[in-house]
Amino acid sequence: MVTKDEAVASAEAFLQKVAYPDRADSIVMRPDTAIEFTYGWTVCFDFKEHIETGDFTQAPFSAVIVVPHDRSAAHFAPTFPPTEEYMALQASGNWPPKKGQ
Repeated sequence: MVTKDEAVASAEAFLQKVAYPDRADSIVMRPDTAIEFTYGWTVCFDFKEHIETGDFTQAPFSAVIVVPHDRSAAHFAPTFPPTEEYMALQASGNWPPKKGQ
């Protein structure tokens, strides 16, 4: 099992090394948003420029990172289905959905 602190650190490493290496100094983790699910944790982040200006064009397109309990790679939550549903589908083994469903 991954702890909350480990999940936040894993999400931050994913963002800095994989998703946004060119904006690593701009990433602001939001550990207060971490939620534990059966499948893993979700952790939100923002960019400094968005926080400082409020300009929505400076906000991340997807601000939710998933950190699985099995320590597989952190990744962005899909924009659909809703995060809670995605996490439940992952936990039940029903993700990705089969064609025609």
